[in-house]
Amino acid sequence: MTTTTTVTEIADVLDQARAHIVRVGFCKKYLYSTPQARNGLPLDRCEVDLIGAINVVVHGTPLHPVTPLTTAVEKAIEARIEAPSLATWCDYKGNGKQQALDLLRETADRLRRTEAPA
Repeated sequence: MTTTTTVTEIADVLDQARAHIVRVGFCKKYLYSTPQARNGLPLDRCEVDLIGAINVVVHGTPLHPVTPLTTAVEKAIEARIEAPSLATWCDYKGNGKQQALDLLRETADRLRRTEAPA
């Protein structure tokens, strides 16, 4: 059975990932804040990077099980950045919470514009 991920599904995950970062915060260097996790905060409530946020939306955890949907969402973002990977982009100096939120919003908006009928 083949499952096709739609542009709408990808954009919806981007919107939800953005909302998750607004709720819990943004971190660098890993999928989630390991200090927060070590202090007992549930993983889905720890600060996350972009990949962690995507995974919380799709899987309920920032851990990184690769699925067609998570891969499609990451590729949609990677098409808009000049970094070797999304994880690398998150770690670049100057790419903080606001830049991550903007990237998610702008990617979702662009996807919806390309899907809209002419």
